[in-house]
Amino acid sequence: MLIKDVLRQKGYDIATVDANASSLEALQMFNQKHIGSLLVTDNDGSLTGILSERDILSRFAQVADGITVGRIMTPRADIIVAQSGDTIESAMSVMTEHRVRHLPVLEDGELVGVVSIGDLLKAVLSDLEFETKLLEDYIAGSQAIIH
Repeated sequence: MLIKDVLRQKGYDIATVDANASSLEALQMFNQKHIGSLLVTDNDGSLTGILSERDILSRFAQVADGITVGRIMTPRADIIVAQSGDTIESAMSVMTEHRVRHLPVLEDGELVGVVSIGDLLKAVLSDLEFETKLLEDYIAGSQAIIH
């Protein structure tokens, strides 16, 4: 699959912001659109930069003294969680549907860990590499028998 195939399925909507927009405007766009980055463009629509959640976070860290975690956290009632027995595929589906990148993991109601979308992608890729190797070995073994 090519990037253009992903875009065809996903769509071509691009969230942009002008470099002269206020950081508050950008934050409001992040929240309204449920996105993690904005492409920064100039007056003619040319790409001049990108603003990510991490960029905002690093600046916020410079002025955040006195703001408690409790005021800015996502409350427990709104947290999407996984169970330790869930499949990777179902977890990835939930993360995609809810647009979250981290899932706390519970087992019998107890917190046992957290997985990120990166953790799950790494596991899927590892499985695919293993399966590919098995198939290559099988094919190579079949070829050896034929000759």
